[in-house]
Amino acid sequence: MLRQIRQLSLVALALAACTKDPAPAPKAEKKADDAPAYELNLAASGPWAAGQASNAAVTVTAKPGFHVNPEYPVTFKPEGSEAVKFEGERVALTPGTRTPCADKAEDACKVEFPLPVTPEKPGPAKVAGIVAFSVCSADKCLIEKVPVTLAISVQ
Repeated sequence: MLRQIRQLSLVALALAACTKDPAPAPKAEKKADDAPAYELNLAASGPWAAGQASNAAVTVTAKPGFHVNPEYPVTFKPEGSEAVKFEGERVALTPGTRTPCADKAEDACKVEFPLPVTPEKPGPAKVAGIVAFSVCSADKCLIEKVPVTLAISVQ
């Protein structure tokens, strides 16, 4: 009987320890070296015409010490736009213009990816979605998923 009481006491202590609120995790402080290793831009040249396919351009520019990862499949996942049409729920982007890195010409530090877009109707519209890409340094690769938005005027 005494053994059962000890076992129940141990179980009760274990349960009590589990119900206590854990100490709050310390907040991470943003340091100067936490700046993004890239710049991402979504741009388009006009004019845009309803029903006619055109291209916007996604440009990934790696900061010094990094390059655009050619092995990572760059994609665009459209979000919340009824006024423009895309090739699918996730658009695979093929590299277009590549700018070599100054310190290592075989790496690209800037890559422009054409993004096929077809506006559906005249008036204001927006191209919005998430761009997934990767940039690498000598010791690490970063995989990023960044939201972008571009306002366009369709004729």
